Amino acid sequence: MAMKRVTLSLILTLTLICVACTPLEQSARNTAAALQGALTAAQAQYLTQCTANPKATPCTIINQAIAGQNALVTATEAYCGWSETAPPANPTSATCTPVKSATAGLQAAINNATLFVSELKGIIQ
Repeated sequence: MAMKRVTLSLILTLTLICVACTPLEQSARNTAAALQGALTAAQAQYLTQCTANPKATPCTIINQAIAGQNALVTATEAYCGWSETAPPANPTSATCTPVKSATAGLQAAINNATLFVSELKGIIQ
């Protein structure tokens, strides 16, 4: 129950912060929040199993989702024109200056992350 409250709070906070965001950036942040919530729940549920057998199907899905989350962060940084070597101190309040050439990459990362959210929801009980 507490985990659901934390996840809901995170999603609401990101949504409020992103009122002035572009629709694509807002979609990226919303997807990132949903993916983080699903990852947190899956990791908590499968911690013991994945420690014992990291190649089990749920563990593989979790690891792939983590890679998808990292790709989404990188794509968001590229889209917003933030430097990977010197990212903004607080990305949730940093100004995003859309880089049009990075739009397709961010959209692909959002689509992949959305699939990972669905896969994680399928293994969370």
